[in-house]
Amino acid sequence: MEDYPIIVFATQLRDDHVQSIENVARLAEQHQWQDLIKVLRDRYDLINMCSLPKDQSDLPNLTLLTPLHHAVIGKAPKEVFEELLKLHASRTYKNKEGLTAYDIGKSNGLDEDILKMIEIPEEIRKQEIEIKNMEEGLHKLILDRVEHLIQETGIQLPQLSYLFEFGSFLYHVPLMYGSFSVKKAKKDKGIMVESWSRIVGGSGQRHRINKKGKIKLKAEGFM
Repeated sequence: MEDYPIIVFATQLRDDHVQSIENVARLAEQHQWQDLIKVLRDRYDLINMCSLPKDQSDLPNLTLLTPLHHAVIGKAPKEVFEELLKLHASRTYKNKEGLTAYDIGKSNGLDEDILKMIEIPEEIRKQEIEIKNMEEGLHKLILDRVEHLIQETGIQLPQLSYLFEFGSFLYHVPLMYGSFSVKKAKKDKGIMVESWSRIVGGSGQRHRINKKGKIKLKAEGFM
């Protein structure tokens, strides 16, 4: 199970990790494609990251522009898109305005062959409404559990389309000393969310969120 790419106040992460994230963001923003790909081959865990806000006052400057978004904005060569997608650049990830790389590329007149490469898969598009409902349920569950930490750390809530694009993920909230595990429920009955923390509530909880976004507690008390 891979980690969801968390966007959080820079003060919540190690300085060297922040520097790596900002280096990727800078190379992408400046359209230095060769150097960007070279770095991401070594640090593929940063493929869906963006420049981090410094603190609460910096949140208005948050863009949520990933390297794939910047490749579209800068009309990068086709081989750059091929490399980014090989490294698991997210086609479904939305920026601050709610736009995917495909949305931006479509409005910018990007070549059709590249648009086809970065288009959201049809099986995900078909579930758009259900994914939106379940995402709202997931966000409510997270806020009910750790809203004070969300506010304190500035972490962005997860985009659930990531689950349908890449599979189960762990969403780590700084200071929680635990995590949220998100996966598809059996028999296509929505999603299952396990959360645990040594300080928040003191124990684990397991919830199912159905396709209408309704949340049901299935188990608690484990760690």
